[in-house]
Amino acid sequence: MILRVIERISSVSGWLSGIGVVVMAVVVITDVFLRYFFFKPLLFADDIGVYCMIYIAFVGAALTLKMRRHIMVDLLYDWLPRKVQLWLDVITTLVGTLVICIITWQSADWVLYTYKSGFTSPGVLQTPMWIPMSVVPIGLFLWSMQYIVESIKVVNVLRSQHLKAKEGDPNV
Repeated sequence: MILRVIERISSVSGWLSGIGVVVMAVVVITDVFLRYFFFKPLLFADDIGVYCMIYIAFVGAALTLKMRRHIMVDLLYDWLPRKVQLWLDVITTLVGTLVICIITWQSADWVLYTYKSGFTSPGVLQTPMWIPMSVVPIGLFLWSMQYIVESIKVVNVLRSQHLKAKEGDPNV
């Protein structure tokens, strides 16, 4: 049940990331239009564009993992026997989960430091930097939750393969 909830949240995060793409496109197109026709650019367009890119990347990471669209080097992987592939999947998802959880913790600490120090953006908006930076640990947290789901999935596949082998299934 909880795994389906996490996967649903990952799907929603993908849609939210898509909204970020639309917002960024509208801001950039508006800026170009105003700059070209009226010689009056949106002075905050660069700030919004950067914030949107960060938002898109981190909020969309969980869906990317769920859809197995992250960069994968499978040159040697495809040549390995299925059982070795499953063990490699287990190891890589567990290591990935651990790494993302550590980075999530560190990024949350980074946002807290930025909040306490009162840093603001050097751009026109003078945005308190903890606000756009908060997207990083939130997105990483969503990504780590999806990594946990993926880890459970590959362990379950490995277990089912092991059970089939014990039962003498010739298709293993």
